[in-house]
Amino acid sequence: MKTHHDNHPTSPSVTDASRYALVELHLHLDGSLSAEDVLLMAKEEGVTVPSSPSEIYQLLSCPEDCTDLNRYLQCFQLPLSVMQIPDTISYSVESLVRRLDNMRLLYAEIRFAPQQHLSKGLDQEGVVRAAIDGLKRGLRNCVNDFKANLILSCMRGSGNEAENMETVRLGEKYLGDGVCGIDLAGAEALYPTENFRNLFTHAHAVGIPFTIHSGEAVGVESMQHAIDFGTRRIGHGIRSYNDEQMKALLKAKDICLTLCPTSNLQNHALHHVTLLKDYPLASFFHSGVSINISTDNMTVSNTTLRKELQKLFDAGILNCAQAESIVESAISHSFISEQEKVELHEKAEKRMKKDEG
Repeated sequence: MKTHHDNHPTSPSVTDASRYALVELHLHLDGSLSAEDVLLMAKEEGVTVPSSPSEIYQLLSCPEDCTDLNRYLQCFQLPLSVMQIPDTISYSVESLVRRLDNMRLLYAEIRFAPQQHLSKGLDQEGVVRAAIDGLKRGLRNCVNDFKANLILSCMRGSGNEAENMETVRLGEKYLGDGVCGIDLAGAEALYPTENFRNLFTHAHAVGIPFTIHSGEAVGVESMQHAIDFGTRRIGHGIRSYNDEQMKALLKAKDICLTLCPTSNLQNHALHHVTLLKDYPLASFFHSGVSINISTDNMTVSNTTLRKELQKLFDAGILNCAQAESIVESAISHSFISEQEKVELHEKAEKRMKKDEG
């Protein structure tokens, strides 16, 4: 697979991003529920919601006047309220898997925080088992050779150290059985990454792959802590675009940034960037940093992987060689076995070659 970076963007009029929309590494389950699913799940949970999917969608999607990440995170209140019993948790995963399969993705890692689904008596293990059941059921019904795994997210906060350690324990227990790694998510500016050193020192010691949200709401010092912990990927990391020392470190350690452009613009991760054409994608390519493009939250951000890539093509900041390298980085930095990566590379090559022809 090509990894070079052509500096002459291909004309958007002849570029179809769908052939590169193959691997999604940064995808939140609760931020990607469809309005129709929320309506069904609300009935099951006994939660009152509007009767119209269009009205529900307005509650699920990021408002145009979103000011920061904390406001963006408020969009998760409704989806979390309808994911509190085994049936709805399982169904939410199964439905998302079916939708990703219909989009003709090859592989995805779907993340969620088990500790956010305990309000009706479940423990975290019950949540994880329900999610795995939904994952396996969804994969059995796929028609386009789609594969997926789950990432269990620890949460930034205070007083939830035991809950986070339980998430790590479950990540270790179910690793390879539907779970491929763990994550740290939440309000980065309010709860610094450094606070979670002991948690991820333990995760690293027991061999659980992990990614950490950092460099989204605060600067590169958060990313430095994540790297010190032993992270294999960084969720976002966009604020390192103008820090040559950090980019050199990312390249040297082969740490992949999972960039989510639409989400970054919506939550003002870079205050001076309001238009996609000004998104600093080129900075990472020029520095040789491994990057992947993902959606973050398909429903909250009203996007899909194909849409994200197409927007970058249309903005003139992505070309075909770069898009191919994004697929390469996604596969190489996925939390799957080396043999699975070889097989996924082969499938991706065939898909891109076939669609190109």
